[in-house]
Formats: sequence, structure tokens, C-alpha cells
Amino acid sequence: MFNFNRYSRVLFSFLKEGWSVCLTGTGYALLLVSFTISLPAQTNAVLAKEMVIVVNRNDPDSLSIGQHYARQRGIPESRIVQLSAPIKETITIAEYAKTVANPLLNALIENEWVKGVKDRSKDAYGRERLSVSIHNIPFVVLIKGVPLRIANDPLLLEESTANLSAQFRVNNGSVDGEIALLLAPPQTSMTALVPNPYFEKSSISSTDANRLLRVTRLDGPTKANVMNLIDRTLKAEEIGLMGRAYIDTGGPHAKGDEWIRAAGAIAEAAFFDIDYETSKRAMNHRDRLDAPAIYMGWYRPHAQAQWRSPRWPVPPGAIGFHLHSFSGTSVRSTKTWLGAFVAQGYCATVGNVYEPYLEYTHRPQVLLAHLMSGGNFGEAVALSTPSLSWQSVAIGDPLYRPFKVSLAEQLKSSEGSTFTAYASIREINRMLAEESSESAIAYARSKFISQPSLALAYRLAQLYANEAKDPEAVEVLKFIRFMSKFSPDDFVLVQKIANFLHKRGEGERAFNIYKNLLEERDLDKQLKISLFEGGARIAAAQNEPVIASRWDLEARKLKSPPTPKPTNGK
Repeated sequence: MFNFNRYSRVLFSFLKEGWSVCLTGTGYALLLVSFTISLPAQTNAVLAKEMVIVVNRNDPDSLSIGQHYARQRGIPESRIVQLSAPIKETITIAEYAKTVANPLLNALIENEWVKGVKDRSKDAYGRERLSVSIHNIPFVVLIKGVPLRIANDPLLLEESTANLSAQFRVNNGSVDGEIALLLAPPQTSMTALVPNPYFEKSSISSTDANRLLRVTRLDGPTKANVMNLIDRTLKAEEIGLMGRAYIDTGGPHAKGDEWIRAAGAIAEAAFFDIDYETSKRAMNHRDRLDAPAIYMGWYRPHAQAQWRSPRWPVPPGAIGFHLHSFSGTSVRSTKTWLGAFVAQGYCATVGNVYEPYLEYTHRPQVLLAHLMSGGNFGEAVALSTPSLSWQSVAIGDPLYRPFKVSLAEQLKSSEGSTFTAYASIREINRMLAEESSESAIAYARSKFISQPSLALAYRLAQLYANEAKDPEAVEVLKFIRFMSKFSPDDFVLVQKIANFLHKRGEGERAFNIYKNLLEERDLDKQLKISLFEGGARIAAAQNEPVIASRWDLEARKLKSPPTPKPTNGK
């Protein structure tokens, strides 16, 4: 993912001229109108009545997913458009025009969801276009089975784009990014990108609003994954998003780190418990990752570690973001970040189908800030996407409002949820910031008594330690002696508890915890190394030299590169 600031001036000059040329004959000034309209806050029930769902009748799962989503959200089934498109993820421009763009445009017109005047002929790509367009569609939702991306066709590059750098002189992109411009004026080019008028705007022109569609998709590796996403989204809206935030910086460009750190600051301001990884290495099994309600990081080409785990407990409604050029080249594979997120249970994520270049990727801090303010995912995507007719894709229910329920309301209604303790931890953090440490400790103690959990115990112990009350901190954590088996998502948290106890004179208890952890089967290699190294230090301090030596040796073995296999019979 390269940084192309030096090309921006040429690119945007071209784009502005391109839009002006295509608008000259229509009398519309898409990017230059002088008045704006606000984006009104509407209820989901109101928005649902005007939404459009797009399915592919050639995919056996597509229609049933679309119907399920429509029922769950109260969207009239008559708002489902059935296309007959290829069932492959990547299609040609000709296939896009013939099986996606033109049938969808005609369906919108025939159903009178869009009112417009068709141009007299198709454009150079084979697309039918509108000279005039008016609509009230809040969101278009593409369902699993609708193609994902469009392949580049050098034969269709316009001569007028010759001044662009080679990196931008392409007409490949996401199907989603092209459908966003389905209503754009005739002669709108598919080459390079078009600036998104919604980007970081609280209001846009009425002409822009009538020329653009806001698009997300409900997609993933399997039908079950997508149905799960829909249902868990609704569950999250009932009780609010609960869990922790994990922020992984250390990517190749300072600007990307800045965006992700800003997203972390927004999560902190909302009192989420948060962990940062700031080195060049990526988060993995040696890092805490219990209850990942918000994960934002970069820069790994393939999903890894916990995100590939088949049974990692992810809170309903979780938001996942991994900034990489090819995070969405497929959503059917769990090797890509988008596919892995959906398969694991995340409900909202964004990514790229081809190389987007850094400046033209989603802004995670803008996305998260809008969601935190109570906005929905569809609006957040529109606000955080700098470009259309480009490489971006967003997976999630556009109506999803993860923070529709306030923290206070969440605490009243979330009793009994698997992740209730994390809502209590958010309240503890709020009280620390806005009230006093005494009130935070009293609240934490009462919650720990009524809903004991490892995460809550560790947070309470930290509060005591910050007040120089180590005996009380140790006492809180003593309940761990009754536990000999732990869930994989708690392994690192348990290790942190062991280290915490060791530092406060409870070496024997810490040593026993390490022994229990190292008896677990199928531990990840990086986690094993971390446990052997940490355990060896504690074993040595406990005068257990044999065990300390053995654990240290095991760690060094795991860290050693594998012996190369002999070749040519030698």
C-alpha cells in the first residue's frame, strides 16, 4: 500500500474536469452546487421502508439471505431486486454492465424508486445512464452471491486519462464502488476514482444526494456466517456493544498509524478498556485478545493468529478493521481479513479489493467516531470513504447502530450476557475519569461479587494496586486457585494475573498458574514461547531450577529455526 500524495493533484484535477465534462450537457453541477442539505437522523423503521436489497438468483443462498435480512429489519420483500449475474467474485466490465449495472438500474426505474431520464445510448463500457436522477433510497445492500470486484480492461481506458500515472490508469474496482455511482451522469469514467462527496461531511448537496447511492454488503465465506452476522447485529443493538478495544499500530506509513491511534483515542474516550501494540510486530496469541469488541490494526496481507481461530469468542456486533491493500480480494476465503472477520463473528468491517493506495482507504477514526455518536454503519461507511469507483468494500448491516443503547441503559439491560463484565469495566473507567477512584473501586467490588469474572477481577486488582493496596489486590485474585482449566481467549489474561501476583509476593500461586497453563494442549507456538519464558523466570524465583531450565530450553527450541530437510538424498 504505497503513499501517492505526489499524484493527488494531477488525479483530482482530472477527476474534477471529468465530472465537469460529463455534466456540461445536462445542466447539473454535481460537485459545484452552492447549497447543501443535511443528512437527517431517521429511525431504522423509516429507513428500512426505502432500502433496496440486491440478490443474485444464480446463487442458491442469496435470495434466502436477502429475505431473512428483510424480515429481520422490516424491509418490504418487494424491495428485493433479483439479478442473474455470474456467481464468481471477479467479473469483467462487460459482465458488470450486462448482468449487474443495467438490470439494477432498470429495476430501480421500473419500481419508481428512482425517477430519471435515460441517456439515449449506452456508454463506452456498455452501461445505461441517467441524464437526470431523483431518489430517496437510503442504502443499497448487496447480498452474498452478488459479484465482489471488476477486473481491469486496458482496452477500455480512455485517451483522456493518458496524463494519469500508471497506478491510477486502471478501471478495475469493487462492484460496490461502481454501484455507488449507478445514477451518476453519462460519460462518468470507470478509470481511476471519483472523490466521494460524503467523505467527512455532515451535509452534501441535493444534486450529489440524488446522483449517489450508499452501498454496503452482507457477505462472507458461508451462508451460515452471513445469517449469523445479521442476527448478531440485532442482538448487539438490543444490549449495546460490549467488550474491549485492541489497537495495533506499527505499519509502514506514519499516516496510517495516526489514523489508527486516533481511533484508539475515540475508544478510550468512550471508556473502553484498551490494549495497544505499537511495535512493528502484529498482535498474535501472546497478546491479550479477550472480548474483542473493537479491533483496528495493520499491516499484514493475510488474517492470522486469533482471527483465524475457528472458535474465538467475539462479542455480538464486533467491529473489525485491518488496513491492507488486499484485505478484501475475496470474502469467501478466511485467509483474507474480511472473510476471516465475518467467519469469526464480527458484524462490521471494511476493506479493499485491489490496491487502493493509502490516501484512498477508509478512515478508521471517522468510521468509529460516527458509530460512537449513535450513527449507523451505512452512514459511517459513506463518511469514512474518500473515493468512489475505486477499491473499497464494506460488509455489515447499514442500519446497525452499535451505540444506540447508552452505557447507562446497557448496564441495566445486559445482566446475564456473556460479556456483561466488560460493560461494567467501561463504567468503572468512566467513574475513574469523572468521579473518583473510591467510587470506582466500590462499584467494581460490588460487580465482582455479583458477576465474578477474570476480566473484572483483574481490573479491580489493578484499581487496588494503583492505590497502593496490594493486599486487597492479591485477595481479589485468589479465587483463581479454584480454576485449573481456562478458555483459550483467557490464556493471556491468566498469564497477566500470574505475573501480577508474582510481583506482589505470590510467587507460588503464580508458579502454579503457569504450570496449569502449560498443561493445556494445542497451544499456539508464540503463546507457548511466551509462557515458557515467563514461567521459567518465576520457576527460578521459586527455587525450582530443574523446571526453570526445562522451560527455558523449550522456549529456545521453539524459537530456533526448523532444521532444513535434506535434499538430493543427502
